[in-house]
Amino acid sequence: MFMSAAEGRHWRYEICEHSDGYLVQMRDLDTGELDDEFATVFRTLPVAFAYAEMSAAFDRFAAAEVENSTDEETVLELQVSERNFIDLSDRLHDVGINGVAIRAWEKSRGSSPRMTLH
Repeated sequence: MFMSAAEGRHWRYEICEHSDGYLVQMRDLDTGELDDEFATVFRTLPVAFAYAEMSAAFDRFAAAEVENSTDEETVLELQVSERNFIDLSDRLHDVGINGVAIRAWEKSRGSSPRMTLH
């Protein structure tokens, strides 16, 4: 289930429920396509929100740098969102797991026989 989103200049960072926690996925604002390589699952919702906000702030900062229009407000927004994410992640012990790693884990779980020890 879709919960929230944070928008950068070129990407929207969507937060959705996931069987293992909360998924932050990246959607191209121009095409609407999801980037399968960029997906991270967090155990806690506050860290997922902070990660999405930090990612959107970085997207805006990077776009402003390319256009040579970086201002103090954009830099400050990125710094504050990064500190917020790091603080929450450290306090809640939630660094997230890359979506590619989760897909590989799920694939290996279904392909190999389970061993039972007696």
